Amino acid sequence: MGNSLEAGVSGLRAHQDMLDVVGNNLANINTPGFKASRVTFADLISETVRTGTAPTATLGGTNPNQIGQGVRVGSIEQDMRQGGLQTTGRSLDLSLEGEGYFVLSDGTSDMYSRVGTFGIDSDNTLVSTTSGLRVQSATGEDIVIDVDSTLPAAASTEVNFTGNLDALASPPVAAQIATPPLSEGAPATVSGANGAPFALADGQQFTLRANGQAAEVVTFRAVDFAAIGAATAAEVAAAINAQLSGVVASDVGGTVQLASTQTGNGSSLDVDDGVGNPAFTLGLSTTLTFGTEVPATATTQLNDLPQNSSDYVPGDIIDVAGLDADGTPVSATFVYGTGVGQNGTTLGDLTAFVQGLYPGSTVSIATNGSVQIDAVAVGESPLQLTLTDGPVNAGFTSYSSIPYATTVEGNDGAILETSIEVIDAQGSPHAVLFTLHKTAPNQWEVTATLPDGDGTLLDGDVQGVRFNDDGSFDFVSGIGIGDPNIEIVWAGTTATQTITLDFGANGEFSGLTQFGGAMTAGATEQDGFGFGTLSSLNVNAAGEIQGVYTNGQIQVLDQLGITTFANPAGLSKIGDSLLAASPSSGAPTPGVALSGRAGKVVAGALEGSNVDIALEFTRLITAQRGFQVNSRTITTTDQMLQELANLIR
Repeated sequence: MGNSLEAGVSGLRAHQDMLDVVGNNLANINTPGFKASRVTFADLISETVRTGTAPTATLGGTNPNQIGQGVRVGSIEQDMRQGGLQTTGRSLDLSLEGEGYFVLSDGTSDMYSRVGTFGIDSDNTLVSTTSGLRVQSATGEDIVIDVDSTLPAAASTEVNFTGNLDALASPPVAAQIATPPLSEGAPATVSGANGAPFALADGQQFTLRANGQAAEVVTFRAVDFAAIGAATAAEVAAAINAQLSGVVASDVGGTVQLASTQTGNGSSLDVDDGVGNPAFTLGLSTTLTFGTEVPATATTQLNDLPQNSSDYVPGDIIDVAGLDADGTPVSATFVYGTGVGQNGTTLGDLTAFVQGLYPGSTVSIATNGSVQIDAVAVGESPLQLTLTDGPVNAGFTSYSSIPYATTVEGNDGAILETSIEVIDAQGSPHAVLFTLHKTAPNQWEVTATLPDGDGTLLDGDVQGVRFNDDGSFDFVSGIGIGDPNIEIVWAGTTATQTITLDFGANGEFSGLTQFGGAMTAGATEQDGFGFGTLSSLNVNAAGEIQGVYTNGQIQVLDQLGITTFANPAGLSKIGDSLLAASPSSGAPTPGVALSGRAGKVVAGALEGSNVDIALEFTRLITAQRGFQVNSRTITTTDQMLQELANLIR
């Protein structure tokens, strides 16, 4: 019965240890970073009463008879599962999500912890507020943060542009004025089919309607002919010209030909035979006949323009007046004719004369016959031209029906303005206005300007900002003064500050784009900043300690060291939520967060205990029952020994 007593005692001891572990777990239910432990039991060596036997030819084998000697604690293991993160809002309260441990040092040895309750002591050293141990950096050194540090100013070296430029925005064009298409007109013509002499009779008549006007009557009289019964073509033509207007009759090889005094599609002749049928005798067609037109050229005679109602004669004048592209007044007189002091008779002669009066423009005749004047320079222009016949001319052209009107409104191309503050070498801010100007399809120019008195632009122009057909940025084709850089000397300084304008990567859409749509482009970022002092600290997921300065800059001041172990459950607890390496844990592997097996750092939160209350209460009941039943083993054995002692009475 001694074995049962020893077994009961071992059970009491084992379950007491289990109760101790459960009690410690529950005690640390609110301890940041605490990892719960569990107890596993193992039986003790057993006493063999009879060994087992192997089977024989006649008997089967028997199992060994063994009596156990009790129980012991086989292991106390840590539950290394992640605890829940509890937000604190304090920037230097840090936790780890994933594997790894913060490294703390007393100056002699390193210790490890999942609890990042850190602060800065009077020596500006980052320490654990729980233990006072110093936090180690990724390089294994104490982390020192100068809370009074300053950040010197940095001059701007780059300005970034983003957004969209409208692909449909107007490119720059030169102003243009032009006439409607002009024609070289031929008159309506009726040619006689019969040759002289003509057997006419006194009193014969025919009518003619010229150019759509009222019909006129031609009467042949004997007194107008040497012998009316044998009239010549010249005598007939003279008789017709004496009685009709709007038409000219002539002797062409012994035949009579009628031609309208007007030219072009608007001219017409309509012969209607009358008394005695003289038109038949002359061979004149009675079918309505029209003139013709072709586009005017430089060789077109001014008298052949359909707008010419009576022919010019040498010495007639055309007054020229207007404004050149730069606004210079124009006033001169074109003299019709080919003699001395006269300027010509064709449309080309008149065009050349006008060209000499407009040095800031180009005068030409288009393929459709239109006469146009184009300003040489792009942009708005006050181009004007009027032509007027002289008051005593024999000829007349209705120039009011062929006016020079604006066909292209000159413009400088679409523009977009954007501004940004840049920083000089002394940390002072300066406003720079950038004007983006479309100079050609898929091409823009950027010009910088400064407020009066703020400085001098040695180079303020970036030329040839080009885009691909798909709207992506291409490259800057300008070189020298037109390259992507601007150069400034600020007032009160002597050094030149060079700033590069960044429009994005070639062939990509990361900076400026050019799509049809709203203009959203602008200068959005620059890399300069003024003087600043440290205002607060942040820690990112990689464990980098970032200083936030009053100038808005964020600088990495140091980086936390994060150590991992092959067997983190083998670490030894040494109190104050600290752990030490042991032979079971393996050697520490130094590193940083988000590298290797190390997890990420979460700022403003602490890792909570991973103790499961329900599970621990269950274990508590189990430990209690185990202790209870082992106690009953001892009391039962004691009662049996009591009975044995009573046998001697």
